[in-house]
Amino acid sequence: MRSIEELRRAMRDETADLAPRVTFAQVRQRARRRRFTGLFTFAAAVLVSVAATMTALAGAPAGPAPLPAPSLSAAAPTLSAAAAAPTQLAGDTELRGTGPVVRTGVAYGTGEELVLRYSGDDMNGLYSALHDPAKGTYRRLGGGITVPPVGGFSTILELDDRHGGVVDYGVVHGAGLRVELTADGQRTQASTAELPGMPDATIFWVRRAGVAVQPTGAVGGPTPDLGFTARDAAGVVVATGGQVQRSDGEVVIADTSVQIGDLMRTGVTLADGGRLVLWFSGDERGAGLVAGSDHGTGAPTEVRGLGRFARPPFDIGFYGGRHEFDEAGGTKVVVAVYVGPADAVTLGAPGATGRGSARWSAHPQLRVAWVNGVPAGDGWKVNGVATDAQGAVVAAYDGR
Repeated sequence: MRSIEELRRAMRDETADLAPRVTFAQVRQRARRRRFTGLFTFAAAVLVSVAATMTALAGAPAGPAPLPAPSLSAAAPTLSAAAAAPTQLAGDTELRGTGPVVRTGVAYGTGEELVLRYSGDDMNGLYSALHDPAKGTYRRLGGGITVPPVGGFSTILELDDRHGGVVDYGVVHGAGLRVELTADGQRTQASTAELPGMPDATIFWVRRAGVAVQPTGAVGGPTPDLGFTARDAAGVVVATGGQVQRSDGEVVIADTSVQIGDLMRTGVTLADGGRLVLWFSGDERGAGLVAGSDHGTGAPTEVRGLGRFARPPFDIGFYGGRHEFDEAGGTKVVVAVYVGPADAVTLGAPGATGRGSARWSAHPQLRVAWVNGVPAGDGWKVNGVATDAQGAVVAAYDGR
């Protein structure tokens, strides 16, 4: 039987990105979606030191025209804020979604920029990521931005831009709206744009001074006084309020974590010519599973995060859905994760040419399994079993 602390940790695992006042039905739906759809990001399961408090904020009342943005004492970002019609990038397979990727012009650290993309459905709404133009890479940010109902804002996401400023961004229902942020009594007009594929909605982003939303678990300390207001072309207020949460927790973890356990070598050659390798990176509380490409010179290049797990991981069976990668020859390699007492984990698919699995050396109850040579479009046909030492099936996997 699990202890109270284990149950609490499991609940945090499943509610990290949900809005406040979460219902059990939401948790159950989220767990089912994460297990079977593969839309699994580095969920902030144990971000006690870096994730954000999902704080409900009241909206600001109607008022005079917005004032200039607060001045920042720290050095300004090298990228300037984008205009209302931002540059759009062509789609990229490493940032899932549909339509072009919208550049905001907001710099994050050295060389990265906040970008936004429509997920393809209203439930997931908007994806956000950090784009490195020099490397052509994307790093997904945490949190979900669903398309809000009439008169409402989405959950508003926030990040520390590592240039002395804080950036808030999200979606409000209605086209061509003007969005204002009131921070500690000072009003700032946000940059806004339409997002291809998301009709009757306005995306916005705004950089401000002051403190960021408190990390989860923080006791006391300053809390930002924020309010958001959306107005139509006539100046009429159409939406106020919103809920704010941090989206950069997983990125902070990735940038400060260390490798835990041994590198897992699959022997599979990816489309870029490198070999697919897997490793865990994190701290004493949790670690993220990372897929990379090893070209034999220097450290492997990170390709994608495949999920974050508590330490020790919970015996939950097959978990986190499937993850597909392009391999040499135009076929796919599909990866899945199992946590439990099984002695062996095996994946298979019609037409597949190879398979394998490896244990996490730090926590052997977690196995990563893969199957390669899967025809493109057939990832949903992948299936698998976990068996005990006597060959009895203890868990089954369905790629759909």
